[in-house]
Amino acid sequence: MIDQAKIKEILPIFLELKDSGDAHICKAIEELGIERETAERISAFFPSAFCRVALADHLQVEFPDSYMINGSDKLYPYKEEPIYAMGIELASIIYHHEQELSGIFNSIVTRSAECDAINRALNAGEGISGSKLSPIRYFGYKTIGKRRNVFSRLFS
Repeated sequence: MIDQAKIKEILPIFLELKDSGDAHICKAIEELGIERETAERISAFFPSAFCRVALADHLQVEFPDSYMINGSDKLYPYKEEPIYAMGIELASIIYHHEQELSGIFNSIVTRSAECDAINRALNAGEGISGSKLSPIRYFGYKTIGKRRNVFSRLFS
């Protein structure tokens, strides 16, 4: 797993590249020595995790417990993603105890599809209290939704 010092290097990337696509963020994370599979999961799952922490206390909205990938209707549980769990824990720490990181925190939250969906509904004047968000469908990632074993890692 990634150590705390490396996470502190990774988080500012989201703010620095806030107007860039996920591929640019993944590349910047990889340039810090993080393998592609982990970089993709950080880029995809941290925004969803941070959004859940930021909005769970403020809105009566049920967040999904699973996600999907483009080209498949299979549901993948977030609970099987250690990077997602790390994102929840980290977001909670920053949200409650490290207000000096609010710019970085907000730049991660606003990248999430959940935040976008909630903002669109609110801006359209829709009531969202009691709503349940659909599972996010991630696309453009090469490793998300694929189980990798030791053999496949040797040849990647």
